[in-house]
Parts: sequence; C-alpha cells; structure tokens
Amino acid sequence: MPDALSKTVPIWCCVINRVLFPEVVQLHKLYTPPNVVSLSEHSQAEARIPEHVVSLKALDFDVAALRQHISKPLRPIWVTQESQLVPTEHVFDDFHPVICCTSSRRVPGGEMSEGGYIQGAGDDTENWALGLTAPVFWSNVAMLLSTPESALPNLVRSLVANSTVRPATHTPIQVARCLSVSQLPVPAQPPATCIIAFVSETTDPSSWIKSPALMEVGIGKQKLASRNLRVALPTICDFVDAYFKGETQGSGDISASKKQILIACETGKDLSIGVALALVCQFLDDEGNYKPRTPNLAINKSLITTKLSRITLAFPEANPSRTTLRSVNSYLMG
Repeated sequence: MPDALSKTVPIWCCVINRVLFPEVVQLHKLYTPPNVVSLSEHSQAEARIPEHVVSLKALDFDVAALRQHISKPLRPIWVTQESQLVPTEHVFDDFHPVICCTSSRRVPGGEMSEGGYIQGAGDDTENWALGLTAPVFWSNVAMLLSTPESALPNLVRSLVANSTVRPATHTPIQVARCLSVSQLPVPAQPPATCIIAFVSETTDPSSWIKSPALMEVGIGKQKLASRNLRVALPTICDFVDAYFKGETQGSGDISASKKQILIACETGKDLSIGVALALVCQFLDDEGNYKPRTPNLAINKSLITTKLSRITLAFPEANPSRTTLRSVNSYLMG
C-alpha cells in the first residue's frame, strides 16, 4: 500500500478532526493499517500530530465555513485485494469514512521480486494508463468493467483514439483580487489585462516580452519547465511590477485597483500557480491589492505556505509540482 494511503491520508484525517471537532475526543486518535505501518512508526507519527495541528491553525482559515462541508469527523478505511468485502447498507453515524483503495497486491520480499513490482509506480499514469483519462473512463465505464483484462489494452487504445470528450472551456480562475490563472490557450481577455503565457518550446529570454501587456515565457515543458522557473521568475516579476507601476505603455492609464493579471500554462494548475504564488508573496497585501515591492523583503516558508493555502482555497484543483514549489522557494528566499 502506498504511503499516501497508509500514512498521509490517516495523518490528515487525524489533524482535521482535531481542528474541526475539538470536542469529539474519541475520534482524535490516529488510525493506520496495522499490517502496513509498524507500531513504532505509528507512534512516531502520532507524536507529531500536535505540531501539525498548530501548523494548520496558523493558516488562519475559516473553520466554520469548512465545518459546513465536513459535518462529521473523518475515519480512514482501507480496501486491498486481500479485503473480504460484503454488501452493506450500514450508515456510518459517527464519522465520514475515507476509503483508501489500492489495486496493488501484497508482494513478499524486495520491491523487484515477483515479476518486478515497483512501489509507487502506480502513481505514474503515463506508464500504464495508455492515454486513458477520467472523462473517457466514466463515459465508457460499463464497457471497461465488463471487458476481460487481456482485451483491455486494445479497448483502451480504441476509446482514446475515438474519444469525443473535449476539454471544457478554459475559464480563468481568480486566485486573488487582481490575479487569475488559466489553462492554455489563453481565453479572450479585456485589452488591458496583463497576460503571462508559458509556451512549450525553450526560447531566448530576450524574446519573451511581446507587448507591454503580454509575455510569452519559453522554458520548456513539465519538469524541465519547473526547474527553469527559478531563473525565469526575476524577469516575470520585474515585468509585472512595471505593469502595476504604470511603467509600460498604456498601463499607466488604468488605476492600480483595476489592473488584472492572467497567468496561463499547459494545465493551468502547475507553473501558473507557482508564478501566482511568487507574485502574491511579493506584490499583494492580505486584501489582494498591489503594494510596491519592498527591498530586502524577508520571506520565509511560513509566509509562503500561508499564501499558497489561500490560493488553493480559491482554486482547490491547483496542483503545483514539488519542483515548481522548490523553484519558487529558491527565488523568494534565495
């Protein structure tokens, strides 16, 4: 069972329960699968729960608003190929069950034993999904589940090749008062909007600024782009600062309170979120209004975490990679 299901999810359930339901003490316990997590590791994880609770509270989020979505404490329950499941209509009265389901089988011995099982490989869908996406799966779920396993690869390839599922319209998501993110291609925007778009090819930084309100940043794709982001952020932030200050042609005719920035990348959830985080930390106050960049401004991990949490509250699907976040941290604290 991956660590995400056996450790991370249980830890989060425990932390959230203690923050949202301080009065339900009986469900403040940390639950982990005993056949996967040893008593020693369980004890070490449980000992650190209080500090995680303090860190979560430090984000100063709206507890009452979250309680409207999570009305009962959370309790992880694990399902594997070895689980004996029976039909039930039982309602969990005291908690919401969080089902941690894995299709991996238990393999005795080392990670490469019994046919080359590699722990964690299931996370990399490009290695096994054959291009199958969630929309295509759910559009053909009955056919897929009724097809013998040996015939599935050809069926999946056929469904992917003939898929009529099309991406939804790329509606920008506002993550701060003057800041939005979007998936490429860039949707139509008011003429005065400052647009930062990430293109897939690597281009010379001297060619990035296309107009006073348009920057096309070419730092590659995926992990390469995330690594290169740290060297691109100074140029991006200077461009945005000039836009806010009215130093670029035409932007001075718009009041700072009406200026808008749109950041677009391939997914709308990775590089765009990293840039948004860097801009929020440097240029925006707690109300989302522009403030001039302060020389030698001290930015620490606590501030970055707090700002990122507010972005993800506004856009829960935001999913910046670790490499992207490392680049942002390196730029802001370097």
